[in-house]
Amino acid sequence: MAISLSSVLDELGIGIKPSGIVCRTPGINCLGVIESISDLDFKSPVPVGSFVWHAEPGWAPIDRMELERWLVDSPKGVHWIISERNLLDIEGVAILEHIDLTIWGIDDLAKWLGHALLSGRISLSIESNKSESINSISQRIKNNSPKPLNVVAYKPKVNLTEWLSQRGYERLPVRPILLEGRQWVVEGKLIGPDDVSERHSWKLIDDPFTGELSRYGDVESLPSIPHLERVTPLTLKTTEMVRSELPSICEERRHWRMDSGNESGTQGSILHWWRISEKDASMSHSPVLIPAWDVNFPGSGWMLVHGLTGEVLNSPLSNRS
Repeated sequence: MAISLSSVLDELGIGIKPSGIVCRTPGINCLGVIESISDLDFKSPVPVGSFVWHAEPGWAPIDRMELERWLVDSPKGVHWIISERNLLDIEGVAILEHIDLTIWGIDDLAKWLGHALLSGRISLSIESNKSESINSISQRIKNNSPKPLNVVAYKPKVNLTEWLSQRGYERLPVRPILLEGRQWVVEGKLIGPDDVSERHSWKLIDDPFTGELSRYGDVESLPSIPHLERVTPLTLKTTEMVRSELPSICEERRHWRMDSGNESGTQGSILHWWRISEKDASMSHSPVLIPAWDVNFPGSGWMLVHGLTGEVLNSPLSNRS
């Protein structure tokens, strides 16, 4: 969102005070409690005293299971969830007796703000730096330690709905998560026939959950990092372990033109291996977040479905709602 939701609500006469609530459901953050509605002519969907929540953008939708998990930890009262993530199959969610819930998707918010803009109650001149951004508020509440500045999250290559359907599954309990891994940048020389060499660079993905070190390939990065549960690996490869795998990962087969050396001057080409000089290669790494889903399969229990490969792995998660 280009501007702060708190600024917009304040412009519309809806004052919010901090609630001190830290949500256990990743990606759904409490902005606070409505303490005043000064413009009574402009209809608010919830009254004074209501909790206001924000689900920040991300690739994973809010589904029935995630909403039910949020309901378990939510305090008694009236709640308004504003979601910038897609809403999926939430109509059948059983709302608890002590909870009065209003949930808006991005279309509901767009219509509401569009009406406010056309009626002159809100101005396009609102600047995001007039107050804390939505992300700043949620991060201040959630995080006690700084995150690496260069962390990136990968976009899933697997469509989970199609993946499950192809295997005969319809509706299963699913939890989107992020797996912590590393991205390596390797700079070095490729050595070819006759000791010919050339400078080259490689980008590698170090996935500790599959144990694979592979080339980056056609993986895409997400523009922002989803606020989802993260899984930290028990161990990571050392620099020397990665270096020892470079010859098999960075080698290439190329055509090399050859002169026969006879009077006819016949030339040809043959495939030769070009191999990295791993001892001379420079290496650096940065953290990455790999998409996955924790899926409860009938008869097998909770397993991980890898978001890049579709591989099914044992789930390291032990605490589930």
